[in-house]
Amino acid sequence: MLPKVREILEGVRSQREKIRKADQQKAVEELCWLDEDGTVSPKAKQQVSHLEELLEKEVKLFEQHLEQFAGLGVELKDLDEGLVDFYAVRGDKLVYLCWKEGEDQIRHWHDLESGFGGRRPMAEF
Repeated sequence: MLPKVREILEGVRSQREKIRKADQQKAVEELCWLDEDGTVSPKAKQQVSHLEELLEKEVKLFEQHLEQFAGLGVELKDLDEGLVDFYAVRGDKLVYLCWKEGEDQIRHWHDLESGFGGRRPMAEF
């Protein structure tokens, strides 16, 4: 499943970057088209409206990428770190198998409450 998780991570990051760029472009357009009284000119409103639609579209695509994790039964814990948890059962307890981008396989687990700081080696699983 890790190849799919890596693919989704890349898609989420790419989409997040598209959102940032669209948001920045929108902010620049709003500033560049301010009238002397501080309002946005009618011509600019059309451009800003177009950028808002683009931004909304990019956010929806971002959310769709995130939903792919849920479809796999995986929780994204930290996008920047590439930290992902997989549900598993240890004895009669629900736990997480913990993977961080850069690791070649899942090598750690932790209970639901402890988080990344409570990671234990799979040898203890």
